[in-house]
Amino acid sequence: MSKTPTFVAPNISYLTRPVYIYQGQNNIASYTFSSAQLGLAVGAQFKRYGELRVGLVGGALKPQLETGSVYLAPDNARIPQGAINATLRLDRLDSVHFPRSGWRFGANLFSSNTGLGAEQSYNRWTADGTAAYSMGDHTINLAFKAGGKLGSDPLPLYSWFQWGGFQQQSGYKTGQLLANSMTYGRIMYYHRIMRGTMLDGAYGGVSLEAGRYGVPLLPDAPRVF
Repeated sequence: MSKTPTFVAPNISYLTRPVYIYQGQNNIASYTFSSAQLGLAVGAQFKRYGELRVGLVGGALKPQLETGSVYLAPDNARIPQGAINATLRLDRLDSVHFPRSGWRFGANLFSSNTGLGAEQSYNRWTADGTAAYSMGDHTINLAFKAGGKLGSDPLPLYSWFQWGGFQQQSGYKTGQLLANSMTYGRIMYYHRIMRGTMLDGAYGGVSLEAGRYGVPLLPDAPRVF
């Protein structure tokens, strides 16, 4: 009987991401969020399927106003972070770009704790998945993404969900949706019209998307971040 392989994984990261604040269709402010983190996790590999990692992370988040009124400038120049982070990744898709068969599932729980140095205690979860099935050159692709809080502690604004853009509620601009919870689903049909090595060939298709989002950020709030 074979044992599940285990490992220890230290991690250091520095990431930046944009955050946009919209009032209707108008972008009234944009921010750059810089995140520097150190982490240490233990994990288990499930042969050809994927892995589970659980560990500690610590660092700081720095929001900076790029465009918009100075009235919307962040109160905090540095937001300390400390949390238990658990991530599950399972993947049996046959392609990254245009999968034609298989499935993928991912889930994450980020448990922020003031006892680990964080500014605020809260629990944030996310889950997403994709499944693809083909008959000849015809493929049906189903996908979902969801997230929210666990427990009674509210999510701070800097951990809210940003969504919108191509195949992410395509009727909205990139990053236009910002809310404290989300549920999103998509069904897509595509047909391979040319075989090739670049992006697995050429495809044409259509998609139908639906989503439900929690309390949106009010752009006239006293402070955004």
